Amino acid sequence: MAMSVNGYIARTSGEEDFLSDKNWFIFSKIAKEIGCLIVGRKTYEVVSSWKGYNFDDIKAKKIIISKNNNFKVNKSYLIASSPTDSINKAKSLGFKKVLVSGGSRVNTSFIKEGLINEIILNVEPIILGNGIKLFAEGNFITKLKLLDIKKVSNNITQLHYKVKKLNSSK
Repeated sequence: MAMSVNGYIARTSGEEDFLSDKNWFIFSKIAKEIGCLIVGRKTYEVVSSWKGYNFDDIKAKKIIISKNNNFKVNKSYLIASSPTDSINKAKSLGFKKVLVSGGSRVNTSFIKEGLINEIILNVEPIILGNGIKLFAEGNFITKLKLLDIKKVSNNITQLHYKVKKLNSSK
């Protein structure tokens, strides 16, 4: 996930124009390596409106989470009704790992359900006064262990975390 220094993944309007193009290339590369990408419906719709970039170009199986029964996409995508449903669909296709890229609500659902093992954040050197945060507000605490820090470009720092499971000191 790409974000501002203060944790915003998009403007209030959903626009991500403050993020550099390099983030899309990093994201696409990781999705291709993992082979399965799970996104929320709103994220899918926002990215589909971008000029020059879209999920169709990413060489990975794509699963979109949507509770809207009328939501239609081309046949190369699967639709899941929840984070757990999306993970089950990925497992049924033989995937042991997936890349999740949702908005704050999808990200929060995955973290609260204990479905995230690692978090990779690409931090852009910008501060936004408001917008959409990486995680929605809610009643949860998740501890992380820093695995790696990389400078992936002149302006992007990548933070790689392991999610500590409840009652785990590792």
